[in-house]
Amino acid sequence: MEIGMIGLGRMGGNMVTRLLNHGHKVVCYDKDPTVIEQYASSGAIPSTSIEGLISKLSTPRKIWVMVPHGEPTQTTITKLSDLLDPEDIII
Repeated sequence: MEIGMIGLGRMGGNMVTRLLNHGHKVVCYDKDPTVIEQYASSGAIPSTSIEGLISKLSTPRKIWVMVPHGEPTQTTITKLSDLLDPEDIII
């Protein structure tokens, strides 16, 4: 499986690790570049932007959002909605 992960905090980061340990391709993005590099060194494909993450996934894209509730989630979903195709999936 191929998936994009936005948000590499405790929950998102642990999900990336589990997915990588089970042989999945994970493209990851976080607002903190040092966190992105940490997961890249474990085998994730790094992205420095949401647009970059989307461009590294094949369609239909599956993107898991693990950011804090409220404004961060709303902003991320709104941005993704403007960039994704109708058949893409946001989790």
